[in-house]
Amino acid sequence: MFKYFFSFIFIILYSSLTTAQNQRDIIVHDSLSYLVMYTNYPLAKKRVLKLEEKYGYEPELKHLLITESFRNNDLAFFKKELTVLVEKYGFQLIYLKETEPYYTAITEGELFSWFKTMYLEKHFIWMKNNFDKQLDLKKLNDIRDKDLLIRKYTNLFSRKLEFDSIQNSNKHKVMSELDFENIADLYQITQKRKKYPTGKSFALIQRNFGIAEMHNIQAKENFDRFWLLFYPFYKKAYLNNEISYIYFKNYDSYSYVHHGYQEFGLLNIEDIPDTYMTSGLKEIPLKNFDFYFKILKEFNWN
Repeated sequence: MFKYFFSFIFIILYSSLTTAQNQRDIIVHDSLSYLVMYTNYPLAKKRVLKLEEKYGYEPELKHLLITESFRNNDLAFFKKELTVLVEKYGFQLIYLKETEPYYTAITEGELFSWFKTMYLEKHFIWMKNNFDKQLDLKKLNDIRDKDLLIRKYTNLFSRKLEFDSIQNSNKHKVMSELDFENIADLYQITQKRKKYPTGKSFALIQRNFGIAEMHNIQAKENFDRFWLLFYPFYKKAYLNNEISYIYFKNYDSYSYVHHGYQEFGLLNIEDIPDTYMTSGLKEIPLKNFDFYFKILKEFNWN
């Protein structure tokens, strides 16, 4: 249950504010809180545009925001930003979920004619400039679906075959191996391109693969080897303002779960449920103070 608590809290893009953040983190995780993004569209729009004045275009945030712009009938903004996402960041119709509020409008409804004309023109431009990214982009968009299939079929086998406790334990080990295999394409693409693929550094990944990364750090068998592979690329992406500090807070969360300490100093005692708190613990132990102070300086954390 402990690991699922952390999964629920930290997989959300907009997490609560902690002390160790840079300026972009503060805006993304405080000013653009989950509630602001989904309940106060005018304010969210204003803050995203303000953020972009300093840090450049934010494709993942704009991808979230166009959903709200459509819901709020801000169609001029919706059209403008969707056009940018198609031409500059590789938004593709084939990866659009049918559950998106604007799916019907652009595929057969009132925006169909506009979208078809725009998409044929702008998607061609993106393809011409980014043809070499096509296969990699498909692999990245497939990771989330593979993650869902791993859980669907292993749990189905467990129920149908009525696994006992030992078999269930083995099932979780198999799932961990499958989870690690599932991020092989992500690592291969990251290594090949020498950068972690984000909207800013690569293309917009519409079917976010974050859940597959989370399942790897949740699994104790995968935790250390996964981080060894990806930490250098996370660090580079963070310093380039391509990802937020939440990747490192996720790591600290499961470092505490698996090893009893944190490394980046992002966990407060209040983050840990009382049920799982070690008796008498006043603060979450740090593994290495020298590393912590070095990171504070490198990441410009306040």
